Amino acid sequence: MVEKQINSETEPKCLFCEIIKGTIPALKIYENEGAIGVLNIKPANKGQVLIIPKQHHLFLQTVPDDIVFSIMNAIKAVTTILSQVLQCPGITVMYNMGSSAGQKIGHVSFDIIPRYAGDAVKIEVPETQVKENDLIDMQRMIVKAFQESTIKLLKAIKSGEIKVSDDVKAQAEKTLEMLEKQKPPKNPLKSDKNIDMMKLEEELGKIN
Repeated sequence: MVEKQINSETEPKCLFCEIIKGTIPALKIYENEGAIGVLNIKPANKGQVLIIPKQHHLFLQTVPDDIVFSIMNAIKAVTTILSQVLQCPGITVMYNMGSSAGQKIGHVSFDIIPRYAGDAVKIEVPETQVKENDLIDMQRMIVKAFQESTIKLLKAIKSGEIKVSDDVKAQAEKTLEMLEKQKPPKNPLKSDKNIDMMKLEEELGKIN
């Protein structure tokens, strides 16, 4: 089941929105134009910080690029300071999207967790054996989706449907160029998921 997307400046009854508005007290340690950093009151390790965007978004993919930039700047600044102040040898940056991934509050947030040798924090990601052909199919499926979404974006830019800066347009064109350079493996698995390069070239011809 797909969770409802909520995208507004703030959302009533959202804990993080209330913290941002100041109606719920929090120990703020960092702030920039688009995000804040507050101490977690139930830290996995001492000094754990929550990075919270000021706009209310359930998932990261709906967050505007300028706010994503603010989030990443906040993560960089906070990890730098925590390393200096706490002298921790490591830091885990964690983002959970959706309840199945452990998201507990419907507002994008990143956990910055200082790490120490032998600490009690357990974040284990199991490794599984996957057939090479399955990986090839997965690569093709994802690259195809990126190509198609980038073509769609460039078409919308060309038609004037959406307005973007020259930098964004150039970035989209560069992304598509790099994706087109993805080389198929020597012995690709035949699959109905394979990229139809002739169709993609035809679509690209309509843009140029």
